[in-house]
Amino acid sequence: MKEILIDGVIGYSWYYEKSVTLKDVKKQLEGLKKDEEIKVTINSPGGSVYEGITIFNLIRDYAKTNPVSIRINCIAMSMGSYIALSARTVNRDLKLTASENSIFMIHNPWGVTIGDYHVMRKEADYLEKLSALYGSAHASVAQKTDKEIRAAMDEETYYVGKEIQEMGWANDFEDISQTDTAAVASGSTGEEKRNVLIAKAQHEVEHAKKIARAAYEKDPGAYFEEFEKAVAFCNVSKPPIADNAKTGGEINSGGSMDKPLTLEDLKAQNKPLYDAIFALGETAGIEKERARVNAHLLLGEKSGSLTVAAKHIKAGVSAADETAQAEYYAAKLDGAHLAARTADNVGDIKTGGEKGATMDDAKLEAAFSNGFNGRDTGGKTWAE
Repeated sequence: MKEILIDGVIGYSWYYEKSVTLKDVKKQLEGLKKDEEIKVTINSPGGSVYEGITIFNLIRDYAKTNPVSIRINCIAMSMGSYIALSARTVNRDLKLTASENSIFMIHNPWGVTIGDYHVMRKEADYLEKLSALYGSAHASVAQKTDKEIRAAMDEETYYVGKEIQEMGWANDFEDISQTDTAAVASGSTGEEKRNVLIAKAQHEVEHAKKIARAAYEKDPGAYFEEFEKAVAFCNVSKPPIADNAKTGGEINSGGSMDKPLTLEDLKAQNKPLYDAIFALGETAGIEKERARVNAHLLLGEKSGSLTVAAKHIKAGVSAADETAQAEYYAAKLDGAHLAARTADNVGDIKTGGEKGATMDDAKLEAAFSNGFNGRDTGGKTWAE
């Protein structure tokens, strides 16, 4: 069996620490035997549309001849979600596994451009075509209408856990919080009861994460604050820490179950889950910062001033900031003015006053006429 790991942003990235290219995936498939099973694990925030399509097509081609299974390990967002569906576009019975802590996100591809309304309209038309390409795979696997999927893409929609299977993308689901309720029956030890309650609390945390999604999408920095509110809203209870739980005492003794779970409680009781939540905010922050830097570099290149771009990147300014936009525009105009002045340079003109020089009448008359014609003369020229 070949195990393929797609962990990181799709396409080469100088900014993001982890990235995956077509070359990386091909290397992991070296030596693959006929009919050998391929197991793909994906954890990606998305990335390059073009690189994502090539990886999608590679896995899809292998799915025609080899058994392929794909598992979402935490996130499959943007082009990551597109790649996750590659095998099931060949055979819907091929396995795509999601679990309670899997996150799946779909949205419209986006890009950065600069130019007049013709350029903008052309770019918008192209991005709409890419959105249709991206959405068709999601609609086909989920057996939904294109209209339904495109509406979800317009809203940049996140699906967590069971929602991925309910939408039809995953056909296998791992319930990581499934517990044996018999453990709380009479005769169970206090430790068993405590573990069951911890598992149930973790299950509620997953629901709290859904409520916090809106803040996560808008501002990763505010994610933890909103998560605290979500935990309180869901009334996630803190499992008893008192010794009576360990010794088989009553679970609700001392009223410890009435205290809402805080982030510090979660960190102490289940650090892997806490780290996963932290990673969500970190991933979103890195992705947004990468997009901000790339936008400034593009504007700097188009305006002819990477110095302005470096200034605003360092200051943490958004590429959409009006002051930054004005500076880029001013840099562009300065470049245009300099080019115009260079083009208007008529060269040296000999007036005949220099020793041994002769009058360059043609140049002198042309320069004078150009200056004269630049005034409001009613269209008359020097010759008239």
